[in-house]
Amino acid sequence: MEEIIIKKYENRRLYCVNTAKYVSITDIRDMIAEGKNIKVVEKATGKDITKYVLMQVLLEERYEVMPEFFIKILIQSPAKILEQFFQGYFPYMFEYFLKMRENQMMNMQFPNMMFGQQPNPFGGFNMMPQMPQMPNMATMANPAAMMEEIIKRLAELEKKLK
Repeated sequence: MEEIIIKKYENRRLYCVNTAKYVSITDIRDMIAEGKNIKVVEKATGKDITKYVLMQVLLEERYEVMPEFFIKILIQSPAKILEQFFQGYFPYMFEYFLKMRENQMMNMQFPNMMFGQQPNPFGGFNMMPQMPQMPNMATMANPAAMMEEIIKRLAELEKKLK
């Protein structure tokens, strides 16, 4: 797959070398959504700032997907714990979530169907897992302890999956 090179100028404009056009954050979001591989570098230094620009895409284009309490946890938690969470547990947790979602979609199409039965469009709702509870905001006073508890719970879930 061809890598798309985008240069960020000091005036904050983004220039796509491959197409010889200026691009916006929305254009970058669309490229990522299409599965394209992008790399963003500072024009003056050549420094790779791809991660920074992708975070900017999240903040500007998808800010509504993360609840405020989660953003506060991210800000308050020590960097080492966040690194362990996002590099160690998050990929597995997200993969598991996608598999569960796929299974739910399959079950919603033809839930509990036996030979000769008509599909029940509401049957899949019986198989949906319970929604997780929102964290107690009083426990947010100690984000490190809360993050350790989250990591502990994820480890327990990981053991159950194996």
